[in-house]
Amino acid sequence: MAQIVARATNQQSTEETFILRKLYKDRAFPTYGAKSIDFWYEKPMYGRIDSQENAVAPKSSMVKQIPSSESSHFALNFVTDAFIGMRNAFAKGMMAGNVATKGSIYSGLPLRQGIESASNTYYNYLQIINDAFISSYLDVNNKINETTDFDSFFLNYVRYLYDRASFIPITKSSFLTSRYATPYMSGLMIEVGRNDHSIDQPKREIYIEDPNFEVFRNTAQQYGFMVDKNAPWRLTADLSSPFMQRFGEPYGVEQAPGTASNIFDTHYDRVYNDDIRNLKRFFKASYEVFAQKYPIISEQKLSVCGVTPSLDTNKKIRPSFNEDAFENKYNDAFWIQLYYNLRMREIKIPLTTPRRRVMIKEMVDLLPFLGLERVASLVNDKVVSMNPDRWWSWSPNSTSTVEREAETPAETQQENNLF
Repeated sequence: MAQIVARATNQQSTEETFILRKLYKDRAFPTYGAKSIDFWYEKPMYGRIDSQENAVAPKSSMVKQIPSSESSHFALNFVTDAFIGMRNAFAKGMMAGNVATKGSIYSGLPLRQGIESASNTYYNYLQIINDAFISSYLDVNNKINETTDFDSFFLNYVRYLYDRASFIPITKSSFLTSRYATPYMSGLMIEVGRNDHSIDQPKREIYIEDPNFEVFRNTAQQYGFMVDKNAPWRLTADLSSPFMQRFGEPYGVEQAPGTASNIFDTHYDRVYNDDIRNLKRFFKASYEVFAQKYPIISEQKLSVCGVTPSLDTNKKIRPSFNEDAFENKYNDAFWIQLYYNLRMREIKIPLTTPRRRVMIKEMVDLLPFLGLERVASLVNDKVVSMNPDRWWSWSPNSTSTVEREAETPAETQQENNLF
């Protein structure tokens, strides 16, 4: 087979990029040998959703540091242990002369990247959204003085989010399955090199043609890892591998080769359990930031003194956040309605207004019997089952494989029928 020199970059035209990346996918990376993974075309959500397609994030108690004298990185505990075993095997191979010690990017398996915190990245993302809302929406549209208290702030914010939810998700569940999140949040990845993912040529010349590449791939599989087709320096834990599951046994993982076993139960949190709690904290913190930045409300009133009218400016202190008033006014039924509406808009579920109202009412009616957390779980199940992008036929440069217009915000029964 003729050698394929992959030269695709993000600076080329769409057609050029498509053709060259297709060539790389089909012919540059070996189709034989050890198992690999393709995050671009086949499994973009690997490690970020469970087998029921719920968004998940690693439990902090299950994360373990990867020993290194060069840098400090972490992964899930059994992934760290598997990598230590693989690195030791590589070192023995180098001593025995089975692994090239010179002229190889893989020699010694240098540690370059591990897990990225899903929570920290999400909170940073929320901060960006909040800055945009206050500076680019309230301020630019002269709504600062109109926003006189938490209620008016909240009303404006929800309207803002409804209009943008399809491309700027606000719930953590939708964030983790969006293009703003990264595969590193899964805790399953370890990188032994760092190159630009958008430039294909070095992938072949530096990594695939490396004298240790086949040894690297085969050893990776023996320790339960897959090599990323589009980043040959990246190892990803194969959750269905009996070798990887063996490393998980000390941490409660059961042997069930060919499946992910119970790993999503032992090592991950289902994010929907905290979605509503995160929303409450977000709106509270957002208003506190707003009140600190704009502590004074300026109200202008027209007054007539004698024969000459004048415009007077009255100033008053913006009220601070009131926890008791917040809890009393915004009850569980309110949060279920808001959560349902946001989730449906985030993944562009096309529903008529009457149908959505019926579905929300069904959930609200269950609250007295099941409680907020259980009903929120049912909302998540319903949204996931209706997702038009189920099974994640997804590309890295799009928000959806099926382009649909987000539904116009429907009328309901509270705050000018907004919610």
